[in-house]
Parts: sequence; structure tokens; C-alpha cells
Amino acid sequence: MNITVLFIIVTALAMIIFDVFIIAKKGKHESISAHIIRGSHKYPLMVLLLGIVLGHLFWSMRTDDYEFNTKCIEVSK
Repeated sequence: MNITVLFIIVTALAMIIFDVFIIAKKGKHESISAHIIRGSHKYPLMVLLLGIVLGHLFWSMRTDDYEFNTKCIEVSK
């Protein structure tokens, strides 16, 4: 498994486990979502920056940029 994919999975699982633990111990008002919503009201620029980051992550790329191309490896040998 690719190290980047593993990092994304571990990070997502850690955030889910943390959020469930915090909600169980302290209630929904301490969840990750609650903090993000309160922060977005206090700092609206944060919503814009999050949108830019998500746009960067999900914007379409050329096929050669995200698919493994074996022809490039064969030519470079």
C-alpha cells in the first residue's frame, strides 16, 4: 500500500476515533464539527481557506498526473 494512502486512512481513523471519544465524554459541543462551525463564525476566512484546500485536492488533473504510467518507466530505463 502506498504511504500516502496509508497516511490518509490512519489520519481519518484517528479523527473518527477521537471525535467519538470526545462526544461520548464531553458531548457534541466539543466535537470536531462543533469547533469547526464555531470557528467559521468567528473566522469566516477559515471557510475560504478550507475551500481552497479542498478545491486543490479534488480539482481535476490530467490522467498522466494521477495514473501510474508504465511507459514512462520503460523509456527511462
